[in-house]
Amino acid sequence: MSTRYISNDVQSKGIKMLLVAVLCLGFNWPAMKVGLEIVTPLWMVSLRFLLSIPVLALFVMLTKKRVPILHRKDRAVVAVVALFQFILSMGLITLCLQFIPAGTASILIYTTPLWMLLIDTLWYRQQATSKRLILTAVSTVGCAMILFASGEPGARIPLLGMLVASALWAIAIRRVSFHRWHGSVIEAVFWQFVIAGTAMLCFAIAFEPFPDFAQYNALNWLLLTYIGPVATGLGFGLMVAAGPKLAPEKIVLISTLTPIVGYVSSVLLLDEVLLPLVVAGAVLMIAALVVNGLPAKILKKIARHNRS
Repeated sequence: MSTRYISNDVQSKGIKMLLVAVLCLGFNWPAMKVGLEIVTPLWMVSLRFLLSIPVLALFVMLTKKRVPILHRKDRAVVAVVALFQFILSMGLITLCLQFIPAGTASILIYTTPLWMLLIDTLWYRQQATSKRLILTAVSTVGCAMILFASGEPGARIPLLGMLVASALWAIAIRRVSFHRWHGSVIEAVFWQFVIAGTAMLCFAIAFEPFPDFAQYNALNWLLLTYIGPVATGLGFGLMVAAGPKLAPEKIVLISTLTPIVGYVSSVLLLDEVLLPLVVAGAVLMIAALVVNGLPAKILKKIARHNRS
């Protein structure tokens, strides 16, 4: 068996895993919107993470042949990601999702390139490339179109809340980008879920009424099972597992399907209104993400073809 064949086989497996993850996370947007009708936001977030912990533990035991451990040198970044991405960002997303369409929310959370640019230029004093500036500008225009078109004046604060959640997520992404993992990433995600789930459980107990789980029917539990173990546990687990099997630009490109799946599934399953300006803004934002994920050689080939 040739090295080339093994490489292609591994890559194909990675693509399949990532596509399943994209579908799980994309369909999770309408699922969470419906889920908020049966459980309050803080309980939703805590259950989402706590119910996912056994799935990630199983991932670790199958791949590492041991229980999850946390490397001492990874503790700081695990805590930062748990706080910014899973406690603050995910908590804010779920709170805002009560007041805005799930499809719109699934698009706005992908404004992370804008916040990454601001973090890099204002905090780290890095000079952005022309390509990055142009794509971020295009994405920002698309975001503005969605904000102007979505909802009524009363929905402006939740829409802005989604942008803040995206900024918090960007902080976590940038912190991870500067870290060299000493343990495995899947174990780091496991402990992030443990921290986030426990913290959100404490907040839920303190600020929201205890859910009457005895009144939940089979469909309610099926929905929570999808939001937690399937979408969050399996979705994140497969995304992490697919990472080493694919080039970074392919991961970015395939991950771009997540907001598309989220938006389309929300329109189809929840009968959300398809606003032309929102669609146009979403197309601009997703196009910027796609172009950003394309390898430089493909972009050069497209440019040469257009000139000829």
